[in-house]
Amino acid sequence: MRTKITFISVIAMLLVLSPCRSNAQYRSFILGIKAAPTISWLKPIDKHYDSEGIKVGFNWGITSEFYFAKNYAFATGLNFIYHNGSLSYPDMRQSTQVLLTRDYRLRYLEIPAVLKMKTNEMGPFRYYGQIGLGLGVRMTSKARDEYKVGNQTFLDDFENIDSQTRLFKASLIIGAGIEYPFDNNTSAVFGINFNNGFTNALKGDNAVIANTKNEARPNFIEFSLGLMF
Repeated sequence: MRTKITFISVIAMLLVLSPCRSNAQYRSFILGIKAAPTISWLKPIDKHYDSEGIKVGFNWGITSEFYFAKNYAFATGLNFIYHNGSLSYPDMRQSTQVLLTRDYRLRYLEIPAVLKMKTNEMGPFRYYGQIGLGLGVRMTSKARDEYKVGNQTFLDDFENIDSQTRLFKASLIIGAGIEYPFDNNTSAVFGINFNNGFTNALKGDNAVIANTKNEARPNFIEFSLGLMF
């Protein structure tokens, strides 16, 4: 008799709690991978430095989301950033003042710290927005220089310039996107993110203009394609 009462009590408790459980259930951790073509540039700080337009780059990485509520998560991971940009500025070459055009290839490993906010399902999709910080470390940096002396144009191929670039970078990350679930555990994600650098990527002083430092901030827009598990 006691066994029957206990069994009935357990069943009754489960029936009472099951609606609450289903409403509160959500996956607390999601892992994924992403690939992202980018449009990147270097934003100069001093008026004597000019940006030479945008370049095409590429990022890829591993993403992870830690949910503390159904539609809110702390997102982080590892981003491998291939950032390209170009600047022109006065410089000294062959004992002559020239206008140097330098193409940069900067490679960073970045750890994002982002608050991600999702909507409920809207048809087959969920939409999201995110904002946070990116903290990166420079892995390698190379540059190719072009300049004129008289009527002759000189082109130096890409060489390592790690001594002329800063080791760490920080940026603001703002983005939005759309998520399409294939099933309860797998979804495809498309997003657009703006990575706005607010630290100087360069080191050293200008060789021509007194009291002027080499300064530029790396910015890029990425078009992210991801798969979450």
